[in-house]
Amino acid sequence: MEKKEMQSLQNLDPNPLMSNQHVVLHQPDKFIIDFKGVFPQFSPDNNLQMVVNHKVILLEPYAAKQLLGNLAQNIKRYEEKYGKIALPDAVVKAKKDREKKGKKKGKKKGKGKDTSSRPSYMG
Repeated sequence: MEKKEMQSLQNLDPNPLMSNQHVVLHQPDKFIIDFKGVFPQFSPDNNLQMVVNHKVILLEPYAAKQLLGNLAQNIKRYEEKYGKIALPDAVVKAKKDREKKGKKKGKKKGKGKDTSSRPSYMG
């Protein structure tokens, strides 16, 4: 029997998404990763609005585990070359400011996360 080569087609998404948030969920047969790009934008009538773009990826469980290993390996290599990955200073400052505001309102630390300034899942 003659061996035939299988042709391959590759499609590259012409609109990549810069993700600054993500949600990971799972079901018995799949993992769901919702990559989100959240950013402010002014509407034509000059009102500030939040824009949320999504790219949802479905993975079989073994592929999700392979992705986890691949990310861990690449993060290790990155940190060996460029140094430890840390939160940006602006994010650290914002967290401290949020904690101060929470204490002023009488909230106890760790109780009742303030999500009013963030869009909910799926925008």
